[in-house]
Amino acid sequence: MKGKIMRHVVSLCGGATVALLLTSCNPTAGATEYEVIYPSGYSRDSHAYDKKSPIEGSSCYLQWEEADDYKKTYNYDIHILDENGSVLYEYPDMGSKAMRGSVWEDGKTWVCAEHWTAPHHNGYVEGWLKESDLLLIDLSGGEILFQDKAGENEFYITSNGTRCYFYLPGKEESEKLFGLIKIPAENAVIYYRDTSDWTQKHTVYTFDYVAEPDIDTSDGVLTRIKFYISENQLKVAWTSYESVGNGDWEYLEKKAYEIPLAENAFQ
Repeated sequence: MKGKIMRHVVSLCGGATVALLLTSCNPTAGATEYEVIYPSGYSRDSHAYDKKSPIEGSSCYLQWEEADDYKKTYNYDIHILDENGSVLYEYPDMGSKAMRGSVWEDGKTWVCAEHWTAPHHNGYVEGWLKESDLLLIDLSGGEILFQDKAGENEFYITSNGTRCYFYLPGKEESEKLFGLIKIPAENAVIYYRDTSDWTQKHTVYTFDYVAEPDIDTSDGVLTRIKFYISENQLKVAWTSYESVGNGDWEYLEKKAYEIPLAENAFQ
């Protein structure tokens, strides 16, 4: 009997060890994921590995290609394709494997090439965004009308005219100089940058949380923020991936925020 008990204890310890090892091998475990849903129904999340993605509001597509010197630089090129898949324009060393595009007006297209560092995901995991490249391209001739960068964890959502909107996670309270200086917490926000002065951040909405709102995700295995883009509004929905019975799982909405944007975002 004693031997059976010991074997059972060893088995439990072994299982716990494996679980710990699996967790330690996945540094993104427990992190909130993002998903962007466009008016057309196209969405982008951490499991989207498509080489080609549609440019919202047009018949064109974005496609990434390894740069000529990829083995040295790990850079990617941007290709813009027409509806038949023919290459219209090429932009060397400006792309990434996570790109999105949407038309503003008269063929002026905003393109965002995101540079994520999250292992086992193609981006869209909170806390793992290194930087993003934003380009405004005229599809009628391929000219780059504007180009700049967004910094660490500044998650690009959408553009409205010359304004680019971002979601920035909050920061917990911290200390410096062994506790002598206390840095207060900062709530999550949405702000925009304008091409007229890209260095300035203009806050549009401040959320009522730092890390996440007061929601019950105890029955879930993954938390995801869904950004629903519509013509004049942004909906930010916190969801939890939970069992709904019969072996089915769904993202259940726990709390949503509806944030008005300026008009004519997709004209």
